[in-house]
Amino acid sequence: MEKDPHTVARLAAERKEENWRFRSFLKRQSLRRTREIDRLAAQFGREAEAQMDCTTCGACCRSCHVPVDEAEVERLAARLNLPVSSFREQHMDPLDDDEPALRAPCVFLEGNRCGIYEDRPEACRGYPYIGGNIASRMIAIIERAETCPIVFEMLERLKEASGFHRYR
Repeated sequence: MEKDPHTVARLAAERKEENWRFRSFLKRQSLRRTREIDRLAAQFGREAEAQMDCTTCGACCRSCHVPVDEAEVERLAARLNLPVSSFREQHMDPLDDDEPALRAPCVFLEGNRCGIYEDRPEACRGYPYIGGNIASRMIAIIERAETCPIVFEMLERLKEASGFHRYR
């Protein structure tokens, strides 16, 4: 498993066209096969998570805009002893759909570790979101494969196990 985030970013970028072809491949699978692929993706994701110490990486915290709700904004502002308005101005951007999100890199990142791990936003708790219906989430998975070694590994193993032909 490749664990270096810079190498993962380079490899994922090189395989982006292949990953888009894989997305099309997944969309053409039967319901029964889709369920098997989802099961494999979850398994491969768990296995990759077991091999990865995220505190040696932190790439997600450097590059992802984390969506937060109002209660999280208030809680995070209090962590920095800032008024909510100042916190918003200094540490947040609207996402494309105008939902509030923390800017990248995350203000709470300390080295490769979360400085507020026990109090981190809900979106961070579920990252890298490797379970569920993979075919319907491939756009986000392709994006995350450029950031997260866990997602990259899961995707590479899934292409191999699903019978996808890498080269045409």
